[in-house]
Amino acid sequence: MLPTLPIRAFRQRPSSARHWSAALALCALVAVAAAPASAITVIEYYNKSLDHYFITPLAHEIDALDSGRIVGWGRTGFVFDGYATPGGAQGAVVNPVCRFIIPPEHGDSHFLSASPAECAVVREKVLTDPNFSGYLEETSAEFYIALPNTATGECPAGTGPVYRLWNQRADSNHRYTADRAQRDAMIARGYAAEGYGPLGVAMCTTRAGVGDSQVPVTAQSPFAPGCDGVPATGTVYAGAEVEPYIATNPQNASHLIGVFQQDRWSDGGARGLRTGYSFDGGLTWSLTQAKFSRCTGGNAANGGDFARASDPWVTIGPDGIAYQIGIAFNGETFAANSSSAVLASRSTDGGRTWSDPATLIRDGVAPFNDKESITADPFTPGFAYATWDRLDQSGNGPSWFARTINGGQSWEPAKPIYDPGGRNQTLNNHIVVTANAATHTLYDFFTEFDTVGNTTTPHLAVIRSIDFGATWSAASTVSNLRAIGTHDPQNPARELRDGANIASFAGGPNGVLVGVWQDSRFSGGAREGIAFTRSIDGGTTWSAPVQVNGVPAVQALLPAVAVRPDGTIGVLYYDMRNDTADPATLLVDAWLTTSNDGVTWSERHVAGPFDFNQAPTAEGGLFIGDYVGLASISGEFAAFFAQTSPDPNNRTDIYASVFRGIAVAVVDKTRITYRAVEAMAAGMTPAWQQQLDRSAVKTLQLRRIGTAAPGTMRLP
Repeated sequence: MLPTLPIRAFRQRPSSARHWSAALALCALVAVAAAPASAITVIEYYNKSLDHYFITPLAHEIDALDSGRIVGWGRTGFVFDGYATPGGAQGAVVNPVCRFIIPPEHGDSHFLSASPAECAVVREKVLTDPNFSGYLEETSAEFYIALPNTATGECPAGTGPVYRLWNQRADSNHRYTADRAQRDAMIARGYAAEGYGPLGVAMCTTRAGVGDSQVPVTAQSPFAPGCDGVPATGTVYAGAEVEPYIATNPQNASHLIGVFQQDRWSDGGARGLRTGYSFDGGLTWSLTQAKFSRCTGGNAANGGDFARASDPWVTIGPDGIAYQIGIAFNGETFAANSSSAVLASRSTDGGRTWSDPATLIRDGVAPFNDKESITADPFTPGFAYATWDRLDQSGNGPSWFARTINGGQSWEPAKPIYDPGGRNQTLNNHIVVTANAATHTLYDFFTEFDTVGNTTTPHLAVIRSIDFGATWSAASTVSNLRAIGTHDPQNPARELRDGANIASFAGGPNGVLVGVWQDSRFSGGAREGIAFTRSIDGGTTWSAPVQVNGVPAVQALLPAVAVRPDGTIGVLYYDMRNDTADPATLLVDAWLTTSNDGVTWSERHVAGPFDFNQAPTAEGGLFIGDYVGLASISGEFAAFFAQTSPDPNNRTDIYASVFRGIAVAVVDKTRITYRAVEAMAAGMTPAWQQQLDRSAVKTLQLRRIGTAAPGTMRLP
């Protein structure tokens, strides 16, 4: 028998023409499909703004969706196999899959069937039934696949079910999935099962699996207005999630935890920090929170009695214990009755629940504790290390450190581990741990800002400990910094609050250390690029910085670096290559570039383009975070990043992308490959130096909360 859904689906009210244009773009692509005579993979995509699903095995469509040329779609991770031709099935009985486009007045989507009888019925109704007007058959054989028993829904031997589900909405959309858990979840959401048999089986596949994925993690804010318990001192962007970070479980590649700011304030911090956790490799996520502020359940009794929180960071130890950390504060920096603290929490159930916060340090009016991080020792269960800077009103900002040796049940007293002296200060301290047969070393990387007179000069530095943080070496320089910051090319006065003057570092096998940051040295001060350096001797010497973003002629920003256990390096970053001359928009994309040697890089599109102009304004600049998250585990990179949304009530969302198909030790021939670029031999000019000075001053002023930070700054 034929399912009744198509007739129901086409009797729906119109949806927007904007969706129809995207569907037409896909329609146009079908005509030029190439079809090798072999099994092909059907990839599923999801568009969050439409809440629509789409499947395709066609290479040109996959490229158009993955590249962002058709905007808004990301891979769910779910795939199943079909055939390009009947001959590819090697004698098995397979049917052609017809694909129709549903016009806006009937749903603005697509409909597929492997039933020749059902396809014929739809063709006939297009000619005779007004409910099918405008319905267009894009192809009579997009791919070939087996059909289940039309009475029972049972699949032929050696194949498994592909379920078809309908959203039962005016914007009609179908989902085709070979995953039973996803099928059941869609039914729970109100979707109707179609197809054949009691479970609604539409097709039968010889293989279903998981590939690269991009999944939205967040949606609307869970916080009630006024949950912080204090009068507002700025603009709160309810629904805006920013500044994400992610960790992978070293013993379980399917277990991921990500953290982010929820409901960003224009004058500093957020209503709270939230946590996402996944036990299926990032395909689905659940949300929870630690009690770091009042909006997330903090109070005087549990140690989280703070109005705002910021700078989320997370890590997972080799025993599976997870730790997260954040700063929490009340009032403006150095203002009367203000306070700031560094809080840490532990989870022993994979991130589902979190302990009451442990206070690693708390100060009143001064000093101000800032830019903390936490690192679980990957080689020593139960050990974790926290580090941050503690800024005094004089401008001095030493690096501080605390550790736990019992899995976060208690923390040793915090202590300073590096003092840059005078009015100098550190920022963005974070620890990387390496080990081999001879040594176990902690590296605390940070930016040091040295101030002499009215001039502030930043550089990247590192200190080391070979006794689990008990004692630390003197500081050594990794690289100087030449960050100028980024801006809207069509509106140069519209600046971005980006990752200028901070860096991301990671460790790899055999003691390799790598770092990335924004830098203008590759263009003689014209624009920011992504700088990369590496050490193969335990941080004693570092390679000259090279540029690793794929299009050097455009601004790039917010890099993060990770190294897989096999030595493959990954760098996540954003750039403006797809921006246009339209002054009303600032189009930005996210990219992942990978390398096995730090010289030759292979790039793939992660997400976008999206309009950065929709981002919240934080301390005077468009803001999605001072950093993003990138983690690695065997065979995979996991990215945790922010994109803007066109919804003014939900300006940004956090997404998780997991890349499972990046080759080891060979160049990926299917991706754009290029060589890193050396710095220009350009001398410093007064104009360039002024940009560097301004960038350093801006970075330091932005770290202060309240009226000391936003539009009141005086910059050279």
